[in-house]
Amino acid sequence: MNHASLTEPVSGGLNISVISIGPEYSLSDPIWAINWFDVTSKTLYDFYNSIAVSHVTSVKGVPFFKGQLIRRIEGQDADERELLLIVYYPNPESFLTMIKSKIFQLKSILRVWAVKDFTFGFMKRRDDGEIPKLQFHKYDGGLVFLVHHFRNGHTGFDALKLKDIAASYDVFTYFAGIKSHLIGRRRKNDKLKTAPFFMDGLLILAAFEETQFEDMLNSLSYQEFIKENASNYIGLYRREI
Repeated sequence: MNHASLTEPVSGGLNISVISIGPEYSLSDPIWAINWFDVTSKTLYDFYNSIAVSHVTSVKGVPFFKGQLIRRIEGQDADERELLLIVYYPNPESFLTMIKSKIFQLKSILRVWAVKDFTFGFMKRRDDGEIPKLQFHKYDGGLVFLVHHFRNGHTGFDALKLKDIAASYDVFTYFAGIKSHLIGRRRKNDKLKTAPFFMDGLLILAAFEETQFEDMLNSLSYQEFIKENASNYIGLYRREI
């Protein structure tokens, strides 16, 4: 089955594509880039972020969330990563415009050196959150963040229902997304290769105390949601952006 895609030549005969995984996911709507990875050097990765962010904002993208693992609550080693970075882009074309930049490509060599076990894909936002403003800042608040990603065969989920469940425990839904697009690369006559991306859905929740998460996670309603998924990873993360 063919999927709609946008493709741009990058360099040296390499083409990069953003590929919709289904007809319900447009190539003109906003997308949320999900970077899920470990690091070989957090210092080097943070430096890369600091010099690459101008390229993101130049295409009206916004770094939306960056968090570092505190501890795992549920899940397997294979599903866990130290860092989660989410970046908003107005559409796939804006993302491709950014990565075509030769200067951005040179800076991205630092990212390659700094990360490992890198997974990447795009999501469509499913909660009713607003499009982020262009300005962003380091997070200095006191909230604790819970990251829950899951596989469910891409059957979707009721984000607003989950938002109501969370709210009943004074837990705030910061982001709810579903897998919508993949990134692929092809060099000349080679086959298209897509980047690994194993999340079907992602929730980011925030609370003042960890105990609020415990009560929510142990509730009958949330346990029913967990059981609907083929796998679940849940961890506490310290927000940086």
